[in-house]
Amino acid sequence: MKRKRDIKTKQITKYKPRLNVHGGQQQYRIHYFDTYAPVVTWTLVRLILVVAILDAWATRQVDFVMTYAQADIEFDLYMNLPKGVQVSDRSRGTHVLKLLKNVYGQKQADRVWYNHLKDRLVKIGFTQSAIDECVFYH
Repeated sequence: MKRKRDIKTKQITKYKPRLNVHGGQQQYRIHYFDTYAPVVTWTLVRLILVVAILDAWATRQVDFVMTYAQADIEFDLYMNLPKGVQVSDRSRGTHVLKLLKNVYGQKQADRVWYNHLKDRLVKIGFTQSAIDECVFYH
């Protein structure tokens, strides 16, 4: 649970919960198989921005809200109930959550999000660069 505070008074103004999975408890080849996700280099970002300025290209920055939670999960994955979740009967140890979407903390979360984004960009007409797999152009 993250606490947001007022800058002046330092009083807590709101609580921001985030559901995390304990990725350290996931076992390779049982809960996940691949974790690789490409990362764009800052050199390439700077180069593209310089070319965009010189050629007067329109550029746009995008910030994805709840990034990982937008991607569907690859296979069935379950987690124990988070602390504080109330169960009506006394058999708390027998209840689990089946995850339907990607969740922060999974070992494969980065790769699943990247594949989701890549598929969406290609679907709307973007082409993936052959030089850097993080660059898409239209």
